[in-house]
Amino acid sequence: MRPLLCIIAAGMLVASAAVAAAATGGYGLAFDTLYHVDVDQARADEIGSAGRIGGRLLGNLSGLTTAADGTLYAVTAGKDLKLLLRVDPATGSATPVGDFGLAGQGSGQYDALDLSMAASCQTDVLWLASAAVDRLWRVDRATGATALVGDTGHLITGVVERNGVLYGAGGKGDNRFYRIDAATGAATPVGPLGPALTRWVNSISMAFDSEGVLWAVVNYVPPPDDEQAPATWNDLARIDPKTGLLTIVGPLVGPESLREIGMRGFTLGPPECSGPGAVADLVPVPVDSPLALVALASLLAGAAFLAQARAVRARRA
Repeated sequence: MRPLLCIIAAGMLVASAAVAAAATGGYGLAFDTLYHVDVDQARADEIGSAGRIGGRLLGNLSGLTTAADGTLYAVTAGKDLKLLLRVDPATGSATPVGDFGLAGQGSGQYDALDLSMAASCQTDVLWLASAAVDRLWRVDRATGATALVGDTGHLITGVVERNGVLYGAGGKGDNRFYRIDAATGAATPVGPLGPALTRWVNSISMAFDSEGVLWAVVNYVPPPDDEQAPATWNDLARIDPKTGLLTIVGPLVGPESLREIGMRGFTLGPPECSGPGAVADLVPVPVDSPLALVALASLLAGAAFLAQARAVRARRA
């Protein structure tokens, strides 16, 4: 049986390598610039800026998320420019997809919405949350058109989805973690983010990795008033989605372009969606991956070896 065990073990190792090779890198978005984020090293490296639309600089971007097909999306929500953007992961350049149709629905003289966004694993829908007016919308990622889901009832600065469950993070004085009803928009507190947050928090961008760990980038910029100095870096953190407790990993360091600049978008790849009754945290190996095909061939070879061994024993009996 040893040869069979070796063959199966080799197949499993190759399958594991295929999963590792298929892992999606992380990205962060700060003002107008896309960064590659390495959560193991707590480091961000600059990729490039979003560019311009009709000569106008695309800035104050937020809500970076990865759709099921791997496409990166973000939002811009100035006073007269509220758009869904498609982001090139190789260059950081942004291309408008469509207008949200949310002009006049924000707060104050700047029509502020303070938006965060998360991709849904179940449909071609993006979830859009406003910390300024406490609302949740569904977004058609093909057109940017929005449909109001409802009022969240709480201040949400970041949203994320896994296995069809939508979560939100507070901030701006309401440091709690929430579970959000995708049918009504209502946010229910899971628990406080905890004592690790010692500064005033502007926003918390979240992303699940493929193993189900919830990572977060905590943004402290700008501070609430001139009495508090801006934070030098954003913090990388982890959140327990069962309790809401946040643990600081350390500062997310990078180039000078990220120093004292708030990161308001963070993603670690497409949302997981395993469906009813499935094992939620298994990472599938893509069936069209060359490594996956090698792994499958190894397992089939093992099965053939076992069948041959049984046949030989039967003839000798």
